[in-house]
Amino acid sequence: MKQCKNIAVVLMTLLLVLGNASAFEQGWVLNMKANVGGSLTVPSISQADLDYLGANKMEGTLGFVPGGKAEVGYIFDSPTYFNLSEDHVFSGVGAFGYIGIGEGFAGQISGTEVAGEQVNVYMNIHYTPVISLGATGKAYFFNNRLAVGLSAGMKMIADTTPSYEQYDDKDALGAEVGTIIVDEWMMKNMNPLMGSFEMLVEYNIPILPTMELILGGYTQFNIFKPKYITMPPKLQESAIQDANKQLEEGKRSEPLDLRKPIDSYFINSFDFGLTISLGFKL
Repeated sequence: MKQCKNIAVVLMTLLLVLGNASAFEQGWVLNMKANVGGSLTVPSISQADLDYLGANKMEGTLGFVPGGKAEVGYIFDSPTYFNLSEDHVFSGVGAFGYIGIGEGFAGQISGTEVAGEQVNVYMNIHYTPVISLGATGKAYFFNNRLAVGLSAGMKMIADTTPSYEQYDDKDALGAEVGTIIVDEWMMKNMNPLMGSFEMLVEYNIPILPTMELILGGYTQFNIFKPKYITMPPKLQESAIQDANKQLEEGKRSEPLDLRKPIDSYFINSFDFGLTISLGFKL
């Protein structure tokens, strides 16, 4: 019982100290961030290209995406740079640049008809690492405790052996896990870059005069046009066989060439999650 009281006193004292401490008001800041969250794939493709691939639908799925960022920037306080009073709700702005590393996820459900029966194929691909670069602008409120920000940047898939999981609901192809080997042709022709736009909210908790704990959340939209379709060997073989069969039956006018650009194909995604960071005054 005594130990519980001692712990409660320590916690109360800590809360009072943190509550009276002030957040970084201005100057150079380094934030080290760790993100945990999910990613919802939002694929899109034209009906003509869907027909060319021998599919009748394409949908996205959810997956887990961890990552981290280092951001460096400068905070401009509102009394100095905007001639506002010290107790004004709006307390400043910040301009940051960031570099990050994490994991990318692309989860898709593609459907096709086999012997008059609908077969849905599920594919999850994990890219590690994915490198991100960009810039963030933040508006600070309530003595720089609350920050709301927008960022724009790019991500690059740097994984030449992404791992995948594949299965279907009729067990027509069987379950399979493995890696997709990115060969020299893919490196020269496929697009590894995606545009990235993020909205974030952060709450800054002062710990020391030169250190803060930052808790927040984010949502991000990524635009990715790979230019080409990639498939595991078993799925690729099945797609080509089905296309050749349809060609013999007169149901299609040309063979399936997976090295033909698919210009309407996008693997866009929404990332979302929570952030915990340590901020350091430089």
